[in-house]
Amino acid sequence: MNKETLQIKVCGMRDPQNLEQVCELVPEFVGFIFYEGSKRFVGKNPDPALFILPVSGIKKVGVFVNEDPKQVRKSIELHELDAVQLHGSENADYCRILAVDGVQVIKVLDPYGPDPGFGDYAGVVDFFLFDSAGQGAGGTGEKFDWKVLEGKPDAAPYLLSGGIGPGDAETLRLIHLPGMMGVDVNSRFEVAPGLKDVKALKMFFNHIRK
Repeated sequence: MNKETLQIKVCGMRDPQNLEQVCELVPEFVGFIFYEGSKRFVGKNPDPALFILPVSGIKKVGVFVNEDPKQVRKSIELHELDAVQLHGSENADYCRILAVDGVQVIKVLDPYGPDPGFGDYAGVVDFFLFDSAGQGAGGTGEKFDWKVLEGKPDAAPYLLSGGIGPGDAETLRLIHLPGMMGVDVNSRFEVAPGLKDVKALKMFFNHIRK
């Protein structure tokens, strides 16, 4: 992986003004959580302004957990989402339903799973995201041992997630993980759930991309 092209996804956006500030840093992706069990849930009737990005080229990702595919499709159309991130037990057939009309599909996998399941999703999803798994749905916000990914087959690109914070930039620049295309950051860059610390993000972006 070329560190100069390391992509960054900032997830859990919920405030339009904060989103505008984050977009000025030009991440490749911004994520909106449509799962009611999350502290960063956008709400049942989110502000339409939240999905109007001031900077072109940034992809909007909707995060869902075992949601009815019909409802996911409605959210895609209503908010003009560019991608969906599936954080539940969605199988390849479920993903195939959504992999239409140019919408990218990101499937979250457990890094400690005995079989990463690449084969089931091959040719269906666009890329994966490895996150630390907990007893509940969604990520835990805690790190896992990134070295476990060194032995994973380089079958598909993925984002690295789970407890990545401001102090991890240098490690991420130096680590070699086959297939890693970028990182997903969230809670470790917040002053409150859904409200990002833009100054900390800016330093992280600059360090990653210097």
